[in-house]
Amino acid sequence: MMRFSVCIGSVLLTAVAACGARIACAQEVSKEKASAREAYAKLLAMFPEDHQGLGKDHYLLVTTEHQPMTYGLVLSAEAMHLRSVPNDESRRRVRLAARWLLDNSDLDRDGKPGWGLPQPWESFCKTPNPLNHPYTITTSIVLYGFLDALKEPCCLPEADQKAIRSLMANVAMRWCRHIWSEGFGGGYFWYSPNPCNEIFSINASSMFSGAMVRLLKEQGDALTAEERQLVEDRVDEEAKAVVATMIMRKGLPYWLYCPQPNKFNYKHSNDLLHHVYTLWGIETYRDYGGRVKLPWTRAQAIESVDRFVKDGQICALPQDVGIERRFKPLRLWDVGMILAFYGKWGQPQQSQQVLDAAEKMAPWPHLPLFPMEKTGDSSFYPRHAAHLLYGLSLYCFSP
Repeated sequence: MMRFSVCIGSVLLTAVAACGARIACAQEVSKEKASAREAYAKLLAMFPEDHQGLGKDHYLLVTTEHQPMTYGLVLSAEAMHLRSVPNDESRRRVRLAARWLLDNSDLDRDGKPGWGLPQPWESFCKTPNPLNHPYTITTSIVLYGFLDALKEPCCLPEADQKAIRSLMANVAMRWCRHIWSEGFGGGYFWYSPNPCNEIFSINASSMFSGAMVRLLKEQGDALTAEERQLVEDRVDEEAKAVVATMIMRKGLPYWLYCPQPNKFNYKHSNDLLHHVYTLWGIETYRDYGGRVKLPWTRAQAIESVDRFVKDGQICALPQDVGIERRFKPLRLWDVGMILAFYGKWGQPQQSQQVLDAAEKMAPWPHLPLFPMEKTGDSSFYPRHAAHLLYGLSLYCFSP
């Protein structure tokens, strides 16, 4: 298994010397985390309190808009920050982000809850989905934000807590009843509510399933017994489909973006962002006691992410034999999600290496979407940078 440089003692050292080596290593990690927290504070300042999700987007260059995905990621990041380091700013930020998401759960005005993009998006279909059309991945990230915020309930007004639980239950029922298909050895949540998007985009479906498993375990009383059973059945069937479409390559699990056959004949493998999204959902399912046995171990999942790193450089595609060798530039949200993955399931040294790589992309904290030397575009895109804020929060503030 590939590892970043790690402080370890020789197996020939005495027990006392080995203990001393471990203490020295722990002190070094502590010093690095202190520096990482300073970096977090600087990056957080790029998301002003009164409009934490407002900004330019790579796909919407003309205007600045509020992005629900950004609010969801900042909500998760600051909820973790608040649990670890109680402070008034994080408390305000959590309340404001949660309130914005509550107030804007139906931006397409169809009477149904969900969160999407403030711009039209083609999303496989010949006719673009309209602005504010909900997407499964965006809705998943918002749900994770709500669930993280509810772990620190004293920072949210009781009325908002009640409204969040009710809203999450409504979202769960909408997707489980109407945005779901059987297939691929189990079942899957669609890419979006548009029937044209009835496709197994594995990363989005897996992320949503992970949110549903957390909803069951952490806020199950928001659902009736019948609703809980439906959600439980759906996440188990989704796990079966993820297992059935997994490609074991050199002993490690990978997935195509959409398994074959699919109506768009899309054959590409997941890039780093979408590989981590996929693992995030299914590994959350594992952590919360999912009943479907996963044929890979947690160690294999971590090593599959390690394969996106070569010679100390983070890559957008896994660097192993068997993947198509198309060029794909590394993006800031790729870096953010590998940082999040290592912050949750990896080692501190791995997180620090990723942070070091992020700091080389441009002067911190004004980070562009791509490394500056690749495009010359120095614009700050909050939706992409929020992934890095989220990953950095997991590194800095996880227990």
